Amino acid sequence: MIIGFQSANYFARATNYQTSMDFWGDAERKVIENFSLAEFDRICRDIHEAGFDHMELWMGHAFPKFMTPDLAGELKAIWEKHGLSVYSYSCSLGNPVRHPRWTKLCFETARMLGINLITSGISKEAAPVIYGLCKEYEMRVAVENHPEKHPDEIKAIIGDYSDLLGTAVDTGWYATQGFSAPEALRLLKDSLIHVHLKDVNEVGKHNPVALGSGIANIEACIDALKEIKYDQSLSIEQESASYDPTKDCTVALKWVRESLDKKVIETNSVEL
Repeated sequence: MIIGFQSANYFARATNYQTSMDFWGDAERKVIENFSLAEFDRICRDIHEAGFDHMELWMGHAFPKFMTPDLAGELKAIWEKHGLSVYSYSCSLGNPVRHPRWTKLCFETARMLGINLITSGISKEAAPVIYGLCKEYEMRVAVENHPEKHPDEIKAIIGDYSDLLGTAVDTGWYATQGFSAPEALRLLKDSLIHVHLKDVNEVGKHNPVALGSGIANIEACIDALKEIKYDQSLSIEQESASYDPTKDCTVALKWVRESLDKKVIETNSVEL
């Protein structure tokens, strides 16, 4: 399994962590306005020094409106310099029915960056258009849950497009919506192609906290991943608004790796 760092964990970095999830849009704009290759170099350095070899690239650090082949090449050279690989482009695909140009820009950006998996929330109405773009650009889209309160809503979005559309289970958002994150992983196992492993502190509000310190039952989520034999990509996600989450993510990476290894050993012991 690929375990990586979601670069959106740094959504508040440009504010010096003086914001809140309620002001995500303002913080994101500040990231985009203040972005530079030097800052991206520091971000990749910090992610690698935190123990990660893989990264999910958030659109705030690779904004579609400004992407060019030359810039994409420079970003790729930077993450490779720091020993990182990028397995997913995390963005908002928007409304491809009303604003098709933006959606195509996102696909074009992912292609320029050499990434073949996009993670985004989409609507049921958007699914046919997104599917067509997946075919055109030879990519897959992992449909992420945010407002959806039950996995059946994600299944309805994916519909008959499961060869190119799958799901990215965000454990924190299911917990926010009051649905069991481990159960969501089980119910969506046949379409699961990505995981955002996240914890939150209460139902009804989306305030990410260190893995294992909230209500998402992360240990049971890891058990569920082993139970369904999930072996694709997983991002450790903790978009902290009031402090730098890097150290928490380092601890989380070690815990998740050890937990996955432990489950393998326990399973093999039972089989023996």
